[in-house]
Amino acid sequence: MAVLGVLLVFLFPGSPEQDTEYHFLMARSAWSDPSYFVNVWGRPLYTAVFAAPALLGFTATRLFAVCIGVGIAWQTWRLACDLQLKRAWLVIPLLLAQPVFFELFPDLLTEPLFALVFVIALRWHMHGWTGRGMLVASLLPLARPEGVFVCLLWGAWVLLVDFKRSSEQPVFQKIARLVPKLGFLATGVFLWWLAALCITHDPLFIMHNWPSTWHKDMYGHGNLLTYAARGREFLGELLILPFLTGLWFALRRREWLPVTTTFLLLFVLHTIFRAFGLFGEAGYPRYMVSVAPTIAVITLLGWNSIAAWLRRRIKKNAGLACGALGAVVLALALVQSFLYLDSFPWARDAVAIREMHEWMQAHPRPFQRLIWSNARMCIITGIDPVKNPSLLDRNSVLQILRDTPSQTLVFWDDHIGPEWFGLTAGDIAKAGYQSIRIQHYSLAGITNRDMDGRKVENREVELSLLYKP
Repeated sequence: MAVLGVLLVFLFPGSPEQDTEYHFLMARSAWSDPSYFVNVWGRPLYTAVFAAPALLGFTATRLFAVCIGVGIAWQTWRLACDLQLKRAWLVIPLLLAQPVFFELFPDLLTEPLFALVFVIALRWHMHGWTGRGMLVASLLPLARPEGVFVCLLWGAWVLLVDFKRSSEQPVFQKIARLVPKLGFLATGVFLWWLAALCITHDPLFIMHNWPSTWHKDMYGHGNLLTYAARGREFLGELLILPFLTGLWFALRRREWLPVTTTFLLLFVLHTIFRAFGLFGEAGYPRYMVSVAPTIAVITLLGWNSIAAWLRRRIKKNAGLACGALGAVVLALALVQSFLYLDSFPWARDAVAIREMHEWMQAHPRPFQRLIWSNARMCIITGIDPVKNPSLLDRNSVLQILRDTPSQTLVFWDDHIGPEWFGLTAGDIAKAGYQSIRIQHYSLAGITNRDMDGRKVENREVELSLLYKP
């Protein structure tokens, strides 16, 4: 899995979403602007963990992310062993057979780090180390907003376990005894608040820094079946039946309660948020990577149940037949995951941006400030975004372009530029900038196929360099 992750880093130098680049920039810039360490959108735990690797560059940071992905696989295998599942090693390919996990584990988004912290805390809780588990789980809100809801669920688990152990004790005495212990679940948020106070001197920094885009209908809304319809992206199309089978059996086992309720919590939460457009819910299937370990062990439970059923039906050479069938299913599922990653056309922009940057280095021109549309442009030039103006909308960008001093360089594209900021390279030229170079790129994928085998067109992108004399 580690070797596969390294190969993916170099085969796919780009990222499917701009969020990846912005998370990297925040981690790298936190050393010059410490407020990024406690930034709400940047996720404090993520920034703290990735700040040091980010100093080594984008590729090195992605290799560090691969280590986190391998850590998730190892802990998920240990979780499968804790649950006494047969073929526990299968959880590793079952993780990779989840297309969005395959996409994210060599990338720099926040869900894999959440998954690693979560599975460690979950294992400790299931071993009976509730205090230690709660302390680790308290870090989840610092990795992703869903962590708040998971902590509330965690508190319910602890109460349920303790109430069963001390059934003779009056309810009020139980609650009074447990309240201080449940306070462990607030440790992470308290440390976040304390760090924000020390860095910004604003006791309400978290509230003031809350993203304005996290409001109702920011990304529109879907319906109550939106997430179910995208289940094949976070379960794996060929593994939906084993997962549903495993979920049926897991719901009937008391020891699986923490596993099943966590998956169902996130699935139901994101379904509701997307259906009603709450909290700026974008409906991305990658959010479920946060509980990828639970999906893997539930799928393995179903896989083993189906295998046992097939063995009883086939009888003759059952082991060989089941093994061959399982190998084919896993191989096809992994191919689908690879095609899923390859089908993101936006990720190919990095190749064009790298070529344009190489041209810039071969034709150097002094510049005092860089204005960019795609965050990869900021990364590859080594510019600190703290020292550059923040772009919001067409009018604000035009005002910035007019106010910037001479020797300002603009690195623009014809996708994000017009879609996010309402400006084309032509509009920027009219604002008093000279066009240095315009280059069109037609970028092919490795296979040019999506996970269903359908042909994916080349990514057509035009990059422009403009200069204010």
